[in-house]
Amino acid sequence: MYRHLLFVSLLFFSTLTTFSQCIGRGKIDWSEDGLFFDYGYLTPSYSFAFKGDTSKKWNTQFEAIDIRQAPTNALKFKVKVDKAIKEFAGSKFCQNLKFNEVSVCYPERLKLFIDSGAQVSLKHFKTKYTYFYSFEPDSLTGYNIVVAVDRFGKIITPFIFPSKRFYKPIDKSFTYCKLIQIARKAQKNLDTIDKVAFEYDKETKKFYWLISQALVNEHEGANDVNVVYIDAADLKKVRTAKSMVIVTY
Repeated sequence: MYRHLLFVSLLFFSTLTTFSQCIGRGKIDWSEDGLFFDYGYLTPSYSFAFKGDTSKKWNTQFEAIDIRQAPTNALKFKVKVDKAIKEFAGSKFCQNLKFNEVSVCYPERLKLFIDSGAQVSLKHFKTKYTYFYSFEPDSLTGYNIVVAVDRFGKIITPFIFPSKRFYKPIDKSFTYCKLIQIARKAQKNLDTIDKVAFEYDKETKKFYWLISQALVNEHEGANDVNVVYIDAADLKKVRTAKSMVIVTY
């Protein structure tokens, strides 16, 4: 028992040490498909998720409710969405796909939400059901995906992730230290590193790692920083570029 606890403690310490030597967790970024703000952003909605709040009194502050309390159609349409994603992207893609929650909008309850103090409006109301997924290469980062469905169960958003024709499995041999090492070899002037992000290029239909440099000699206006792109499916495919950051005071 004590040996087991000691092993777990040493493993946890080793993990933290590894991060401290390479990059802090706060500098590991997520990315998203860009649909969130167009579908359901700050609308009068209830979110339902596994391990959500089991209370029968639904809150209006966007805290997830137990998915077993979700409306029948929300669960029915989820099956349809899951099937559509698998048919489009394939089973290998779905091995790294995680369902997070479904948001159900109630425009008729707008006043109830506002009276409770929630900052909501119908400005972004376009759909009844919005499903949130994440494609995750590990537990620290991922690519957030939004799928909007109308009240009849029709998917009304495009799939901004690769089809089975283009999807290449993620090279799981990566570590953040390894990614940074590859990036520094390709671009000598990369320090200090600002972030490591997992992103998707909808033009090439590929996932990649983005390692970007922090601002050096920051000044108002346009600032150039060095960035490195590493193909997430083939870590030998690397390219460097410059990115522009606009600073205003």
